[in-house]
Amino acid sequence: MAKIFEHLLNRSLVHVTRFNNRPQHFEESVAEHSFYVAYISQILCWLITEKKFKVDTNKAIQMALIHDQEEGFSGDILNPFKHYNKKVSAAIKEVNEETIGMMFETLPPKMSEDFVNLWHEESERKSIEAQVVKVADTLSLVSKCYEEMETGNNYFAEIYKKEIKNLGNLSHSWWKKIKDQVLFGAVKQA
Repeated sequence: MAKIFEHLLNRSLVHVTRFNNRPQHFEESVAEHSFYVAYISQILCWLITEKKFKVDTNKAIQMALIHDQEEGFSGDILNPFKHYNKKVSAAIKEVNEETIGMMFETLPPKMSEDFVNLWHEESERKSIEAQVVKVADTLSLVSKCYEEMETGNNYFAEIYKKEIKNLGNLSHSWWKKIKDQVLFGAVKQA
């Protein structure tokens, strides 16, 4: 029998701190980050729908809420280490794929399977919903960087500039239609 209540008591993502190798004025947990990714995904989906693209907002929000769920097991693996080389990236990806099911194992089997499938779809970044979540993930990072920079923490300025540039270079057809609206004023901040 599923242990849903046990699952609901697990708040591990609240205790996983992002950017744990940088001085921060405001620590951010993976749980906080996931909330903002979901919220930003909702905003992006609304804008995309206004431009007549088909997107499943509910699915995108569900993906956003679980996109970093594996970090309840692994912790926040720092980006420079995660992408140090292909071998390291592949090993981390393999472990994440092997352990993601553990994050949902106390849920009913069908629900667990659905969540794992959503996590895999988001990781592949092929569907419009997965692409939305990745852009929202980046925008959440940009927002965190901006917050730190506004309080004088320039350790995040390089990341901010790099991610704004990356967002500007994305080629998703839906993103091209809303990019200027979303990023209006971003260059002035960089």
